[in-house]
This record gives sequence, structure tokens and C-alpha cells, in this order.
Amino acid sequence: MGIRRGLLIPLSILVISLGVIGWHLMRGASGELVVYHAGSMTDVVESFALILEREGIRVLNEPSGSIDAIRKVVDLGKKGDLVISADYRLIPALMFGEHADWCLKYASNEMVVAYTSKSRYAEEINQENWLEILLRDDVRIGFSDPNKDPCGYRAVMVLALASLYYDDDEPLKMLMEHSEVTYSINGSGVYLDCTKLRPDSIKVFIRSKEVDLVALVEAGMLDYVFEYRNVAVSRGLSYVELPDELNLANPELEDWYAKVSLILIATGGETRTLKASPIVYGLTVPSDAPHEDAAKRVIKLLLSDEGRDILEDKGFRPIRPEVVGEAPKWLMELLGEET
Repeated sequence: MGIRRGLLIPLSILVISLGVIGWHLMRGASGELVVYHAGSMTDVVESFALILEREGIRVLNEPSGSIDAIRKVVDLGKKGDLVISADYRLIPALMFGEHADWCLKYASNEMVVAYTSKSRYAEEINQENWLEILLRDDVRIGFSDPNKDPCGYRAVMVLALASLYYDDDEPLKMLMEHSEVTYSINGSGVYLDCTKLRPDSIKVFIRSKEVDLVALVEAGMLDYVFEYRNVAVSRGLSYVELPDELNLANPELEDWYAKVSLILIATGGETRTLKASPIVYGLTVPSDAPHEDAAKRVIKLLLSDEGRDILEDKGFRPIRPEVVGEAPKWLMELLGEET
């Protein structure tokens, strides 16, 4: 796990520095920030860290799958200042009540099929034949663990949507044969169960988070991986853009995406059912965050023009910020100031 560390300057200097930028601390200053975040947000968090370090805030970031990031707080009792999820819905579902009261929706992304020049059929694959190539017996594909990472369950959802879109059940059969993701079809919907996931690591490879797969495809151990567009761009991977009906990026297709539902293991070993939906990232400050004021500074940066520019530069699509749950007064003031 990558950890960013900077110099911790004296508290008095920190207060002065933050005062210069117009940020008034409300609960005692701190020069440290602990962030549990989706792996796909690593470049953004590290870019923010460089800015914050100049203000005397030391950033310690732990990338993982989003469900694992939430589990650190909910199941393991770790103290974090920010939790950032690639699927905002996980925060209300798994944290609201004891661990958080609100979630801020702030960016979107899209699913792609990423590859390199070493990949089998790299010179042949395109937007028309990508699925046929992925289904070939000699092609190795990968995605992250659906029970730990939204990119993983979104990869499964993309394949299920492809089965509906192309009227072809071969993607579903491949999932069942090579990873034991079971499925059923009811009317126009597809229902998948990932709770007994068991990849064969011959045709289908699964790792804890989507960025773990990048090294495998770069080394030629995998041919194709399901990735977020921003990760493919930041790592210089080639990628196939998928139709809007499959890439989970178009809010106007929410009803179409919802034709696919998936059962997975969430926190505490409990199972949860999720419908496919447009990709929206979200974050929260846990109720017991030890460095809440530093977390507020990050959110102020995120909502600024500078923060939105960083998101775009790293391949995300900033969206109009929206709060789910009960937003604290300071957040509403920021939203009124920055939006």
C-alpha cells in the first residue's frame, strides 16, 4: 500500500498557514490526515497530498477496494479521517448509523477493457468484436474481487449487461464455468451470485483491487482486464471503449443498467444485493475521525476549481456535488461557496 509522508510542521505555523487560505479550524488543528480510499483514486489523493503537505498536513493514504476501505472502519475499528468509495451507495449502506451520517457524491467514471501490445489479438480487438475475443479459449481476462471492490462487481455487471445487449448468454456461461459466479435470468433481468467466487486463474484471474491487475497485464500474464477509464489512461494502457449501454457511465440509462442485480459479501460477512447503476464516487468523514479539520480541508480542495481540474486531469468526470444523508453545517457552507 502506498503511503504519502511529508514534514509535520509546528502547530502554530499550521494554524497560520490555514488562516492565510481563509480556512478557520473549528475543532483543534491537526497536521495529519488518514485516508482509506478506492485504488482508482490513488493518483488524485497523491496529487492532493502534495498540495496539503505544503500547508503542513501529512497525508497517510491506504488504497484498497472500496468495500475493504469501509471494512477498515466498520469491521476492524481503524480510525480514518476520510473514506472514499468508487460506489457512493456503499457508504450509506454500510456506514450510516454508527459510523457516518452523510456521503458526498462528487465524480463519475466509466468501465473499459484495457490491454497492452502483448495481449493476444491486440491488433485485432475493437468496439465491435471485443466480447468475441474475450470469450476465446486462449484469452486470459481479469477483474477485481466483486466482494471487495466495486470495479470487480461492475466488471461482472458489464458482462451480464453484454449478455442482454447482444442477446448472447456466453458471457454468463464463462463467468459460471471459470469463476463460479452463478446466475439466473428472470424476465428481462439477470441475477448474479458472487458469494462463492472461485476463479480458475487460467481463463479468469481475480485480485483484491483493480489496480493490482495492471501489473499482470503489463507483464503479459493477462491479456485483458476490466478497468476504470482513468486507471487505463494513467497507466498508459490501450483500451476499448464500450457502448453506453455497457460502460455504466450514462445517467440516462439507469433503468437499463438496473436490469442486472448482484449478490455479494459485504461487511460483517453479511450478503447484500446491488443493482447495476451509473458510476458515482462518494466520500465521507467518519463520525469518530481523529483529524476532522484536515478532512474538511481536503473536501474544500476537492470542491474548488483546482480540485476539479485535478480530477479531470486524472481521467475522472467531476459532477455537481450532491449530499446523501444529513450534511453538517460546514459542508453545506462549502457547497454554497464552491458550487
